[in-house]
Amino acid sequence: MGLLDNVKKNLGFGGKGADEGSEATSVDRTAVNQAAQDAAAVEVSASERAAAETAAAQAARQQEAADAAAAQEAANEGLDPEAPEVRPQAEEAAIEAAAGSGQPGPVAPRVTEVVVEQGDTMSGIAAQYGVDLGALIATNADTVPNPDRIYPGQVLRLP
Repeated sequence: MGLLDNVKKNLGFGGKGADEGSEATSVDRTAVNQAAQDAAAVEVSASERAAAETAAAQAARQQEAADAAAAQEAANEGLDPEAPEVRPQAEEAAIEAAAGSGQPGPVAPRVTEVVVEQGDTMSGIAAQYGVDLGALIATNADTVPNPDRIYPGQVLRLP
């Protein structure tokens, strides 16, 4: 008994008349084709997920190496490794390490808050961070009653 016969039997199409049998075979083939397509999609999805996990692990290793290099350089210069001025050095080290390995650089963490500086405007901040001005205003409506008046030191949330 073949695969199609098993499927027919399980679907209740076995032992029917000639006309019904050909209809059942068509339904069986459709079901088998759909099952094969579903199995192929699952395989593709699993391989894409594995590739994404591998890339994420590699990016994490690159970032750890960059952080370690920046911490070492900061220690050599007598700086606190957690000091704000050390962070750009870590990012630069990660980019250099990625360039040497032929891999893309680390993905920058997503900025979620911005401290307003002298001369900043809501539209300028929206443009700088690539967010919609209306969404920026709406996100900060509870803390910024007038979007035309923001002050240095204010913290704005990015949408």
